[in-house]
Amino acid sequence: MDVSLDTDRLYVLIAPLSILLLSCTLAVCWLVQRRQRYLLWIAGGYALVSLALAWQSLAPREELHHWAVFTGAMYLFGTWCFARCMAGRYGVSAHPLLGLLIGAVVLAALYYYSRVQVDLWVRVHWLNTGLGLLQMLPAPAMLRRRPPQDWLERMLYWSYVVFAGYTAARPLLVLALGSTDLNEIARSTYWLVTLVSTLSFALLFTLMLLACTVRDVFTALREERNHDSLTNLLNRRAFQEAAELRLADPHMAPISVLIGDIDHFKRINDSWGHDCGDRVLQAVAQTLQQHVRNDDLVSRFGGEEFVLLLMRTTPQEAERVAQRIRAQLSADGYVLAAGQRVTISFGIAPVAANTALTDALTRADGLLYAAKQAGRDRVHVATDPGRRVPQAV
Repeated sequence: MDVSLDTDRLYVLIAPLSILLLSCTLAVCWLVQRRQRYLLWIAGGYALVSLALAWQSLAPREELHHWAVFTGAMYLFGTWCFARCMAGRYGVSAHPLLGLLIGAVVLAALYYYSRVQVDLWVRVHWLNTGLGLLQMLPAPAMLRRRPPQDWLERMLYWSYVVFAGYTAARPLLVLALGSTDLNEIARSTYWLVTLVSTLSFALLFTLMLLACTVRDVFTALREERNHDSLTNLLNRRAFQEAAELRLADPHMAPISVLIGDIDHFKRINDSWGHDCGDRVLQAVAQTLQQHVRNDDLVSRFGGEEFVLLLMRTTPQEAERVAQRIRAQLSADGYVLAAGQRVTISFGIAPVAANTALTDALTRADGLLYAAKQAGRDRVHVATDPGRRVPQAV
């Protein structure tokens, strides 16, 4: 037995086994984070590619053509799984029908050049071109729909695109190096380049993908911590934190605070049930968000009470915003039956540079109380910065 040959064959198994280990790692990550389904796709892709690499590393050259279609199918489907992973992460299509067409054409070529006219180099070119095309399927839509916003996301995207181009061009690169000898594929320059590049990409891509996934998980946790689960508006704590940053920015002045309270909300819950009450809260939250800008803040402070902080807005301008919100809610009335309308009352106060937000909130709350006392479905605005109003009880 040729010990050196056996050693070489075992040596080339390092890359396939390492990729298979990455596959198992990603599968475990998916079991922990089942919402991130793209982890399962790439785990499956790694598994298929690693098995195909291992088989071709061990098989004698004279037997390769017998298994060309089988291993080619594993490479092609494994690579499409990579594309499906990226498409799933970016919320675009991996174009399965187009991928199926590419795969069918490549497999037909592999069959011809392995059964009719045996030519290993031609098979190599066909397979790598097909793999590159499959990887590129989701790339244009990914860039159009969600351009990478941070350096980590950009690295993930461009490493994927660059490797797709490299995969298609890899045979030409090997030819440029002056090596066309595939008599013993496990010892060839082409196979060495294939193993090293595939393992290097798998390691780099997996690290970046996991880093992005961990960041996404923490971002989701932060969003859940900062937002009301029913309306997806800011909660009280997150509102106060964001408000402090805006109040510290002189370019945001003047600032007005609005407190809105749904009229007769307890009656809505008692008459139509809490499910209907929840839909009312969601409808009001959606309406509020339609009438604010990116710099403005909208929060649900609790129950049926909402708070808005409007940047570069005087109390008089804030009143016009509140009137539009009130008019839209009053006119819609689509949540309740029997002709009942959803109405809301507002209290509005300016947030002076030399006063705390809590003082402005207290004053707006008093104006809201006055609006309720005056008949509801109306807006009361502070006219005298120094005059105090009754507080709601």
